[in-house]
Amino acid sequence: MKILALDTATEIGGFALLEGEQLLAQAQIRVAKCHSGSLWKELFFLLEQAGLDLKEVDLFTVTIGPGSFTGLRIGLATVKGLALAGGKPVVGISTLEVLAHNFLFCPYLICPMIDARKKEVFCAFYRHMPEKGMVQVGENRHSKPEVLVREIREPVLLAGSGAALYTPLLKEGLGDLALFPDPHLHLISPFVLGALALRRFREGLPSSPTDIRPLYIRPADAEL
Repeated sequence: MKILALDTATEIGGFALLEGEQLLAQAQIRVAKCHSGSLWKELFFLLEQAGLDLKEVDLFTVTIGPGSFTGLRIGLATVKGLALAGGKPVVGISTLEVLAHNFLFCPYLICPMIDARKKEVFCAFYRHMPEKGMVQVGENRHSKPEVLVREIREPVLLAGSGAALYTPLLKEGLGDLALFPDPHLHLISPFVLGALALRRFREGLPSSPTDIRPLYIRPADAEL
């Protein structure tokens, strides 16, 4: 099964092409404004390098949020259009869940955090359970980092663009309880996204393109 994974939830977006569990190609790039300007160029370059045609893709997957509202809309619109045109299934996966899966077998509480602007972060808590795998604890939320740290009473691995941005504040508030990964592990991995999508497909969970919805968590500025 050939899978195309797309992430445009943050300023560093990317694609991955997989055949089953094997990575064929992956590309990530930081954009100054929005992903629409470089999206198709990156996609067709990746397909060319992997020797694939869009018609050969069996499954599409995309991060549904939280993240940049504009970025999410671009990613979902792209994947929905491609899947509808080819009559292929789509799997949408939370950005926070993809980030958490960078840390399989981590013995600590895991808190993926995405910069939400307005001095807030999008976040959730996860634990890796030996028999169940990665399990979310509680709800997705948006919060000010200084409010979040007051709730944490145990060692926690903090990762993502929000954790990178607010590292000094988190260290001050949590002290030795705050753990941080290497910089490359703050990034959302398109390969991890594709691998999770394959698992969902095997579990019988893919949806039609029309069923996929963005996970904004916080209302957009226009709504407010």
